[in-house]
Amino acid sequence: MDNREKLDSLIAEACRSVGVELVELDQFQAGKRKVLRLYVDKPEGVTIGDCTEVSRNLSAALDLDEEIIAGAYTLEVSSPGLDRPLKSTADFQRNIGRFLRITRSTGKPVTGILVSVEEQNLTLDLKGHAGQFQVPRSEILSAKVDIQF
Repeated sequence: MDNREKLDSLIAEACRSVGVELVELDQFQAGKRKVLRLYVDKPEGVTIGDCTEVSRNLSAALDLDEEIIAGAYTLEVSSPGLDRPLKSTADFQRNIGRFLRITRSTGKPVTGILVSVEEQNLTLDLKGHAGQFQVPRSEILSAKVDIQF
């Protein structure tokens, strides 16, 4: 198993042990330090405690094998944030029941409650009781949770 596979395995285990899902992983160089940034989430939302626990678990595991990330590194674990664009099927499934604002390639935005997620389409219950609308995923330029106050 190479270092990337080991890292992926340790990240998966750290997330699993806390009950969160890895949403995105960024690994890059910042000066002389490497930065490993994880974004984690769960259906009811991730807490600071969840992020802390993932960080502790992963840091302890990485300390046992210093070759996985050679040299100094910074580990950051956080939630993806409410304004993060939704991309994957898992992103959409996590947000069923929430208001989404979708910008389509046709230029017309659509806002509604996400009702269902399929491989090719999303179904929204449109604002103002206008009924349901199916959005082909191929038309989506951006999709974000639309915060309702």
